[in-house]
Amino acid sequence: MDVILNCPGTGCILKIKINKTIAMSLYTFSHADKLTSVKLPAGIRMEASTDISMLSILCNIKVEDVTKRLANDNTAFVAYINNLPAAFGWMARDNAKIGELNHEFILPEGNRYLWNFRTIEAYKGLGIYPALLQYILQNGDSDASRFWIIHAPENNASLRGILKAGFDYVGKLYIDENETPTIESNDTALALWEQLEYMDITLSSQPAASCWNCSSPYLKKRNLECCCSTAGNECIGNSMLTTIS
Repeated sequence: MDVILNCPGTGCILKIKINKTIAMSLYTFSHADKLTSVKLPAGIRMEASTDISMLSILCNIKVEDVTKRLANDNTAFVAYINNLPAAFGWMARDNAKIGELNHEFILPEGNRYLWNFRTIEAYKGLGIYPALLQYILQNGDSDASRFWIIHAPENNASLRGILKAGFDYVGKLYIDENETPTIESNDTALALWEQLEYMDITLSSQPAASCWNCSSPYLKKRNLECCCSTAGNECIGNSMLTTIS
């Protein structure tokens, strides 16, 4: 922990650098697992898409970025409600990147990484997310044997969708103080150690931070309300500010 005391005038500000780990929750699904029953929303249709213009608008990224994703063996999936785009998500083969952790890795053979899922605001709460996930599990790739997905610990909506789709919790995935991708050591992680090691993820007994909002140096947008506020601290990324007189 680094402590800096700055006294610009009558008051002093104590800046405390907290060495926190950066946590996401990692889940997996194997084709050996049994799919749960998910109710499909009325009017839903799901399919893989290569419509670059539509994906650019839907994902809010440049056409060049969509083209690059597709060229790098990523597949986009879109869910429509009454023929209108309502949600989307991507599946990576071979190479993948967890942007939130700034971690690039190679997937084991037959493994796929699901990422960048989003439901359009007007269609949230209809159960589209778990339906789209299960569509990908069943129809995304006939050569796939295992899927991986993450979510921020405080994103309860994402958590509910992942669990409804039938994914199993692996553990908290984070970048430790040495900037090494790490996962909490537990029975599930140990059973999947061969795959995790292949993806350059190590095991550790060190607990991960519970608040992604205040612990990630890679997060571009932060919520004003997070676990820091409940603890009486001001959330400013990896540091906390406390005013003393």
